[in-house]
Amino acid sequence: MKHIVQFINLEEDEKDLIASFAIDDQELGVKSLILHRTLFFEEVFDEEERGVNVSMEGDNFDKEDFNILNDIKIGEKEIEIKTPFREYRLDISRIDRTEIEAMLNLIKKQNYDNRFTITTA
Repeated sequence: MKHIVQFINLEEDEKDLIASFAIDDQELGVKSLILHRTLFFEEVFDEEERGVNVSMEGDNFDKEDFNILNDIKIGEKEIEIKTPFREYRLDISRIDRTEIEAMLNLIKKQNYDNRFTITTA
């Protein structure tokens, strides 16, 4: 299923790097898919918990804390996100190119230790 992205929110501070995608949802109107890297506390995490956590509002499953980003493919109109437990396809055709470039820069910062693969078109 491909989700249509309405807008992107990017947050960066000394503790966190966050990319949030507001996507269409029939029940809620809009819900969030979040790519979150916690810089401040990450060294206390077990090795398998380190990296970018991927969460979709409304997704509930046993290993949600281990839904770590493995691969992201960013094209002109679509993003594919792969984790051990889920895959997400996002339609970003409504998002301005400068916002997509800013998102890509933040995702590169999230990948400072090469924990996941980034592919761009």
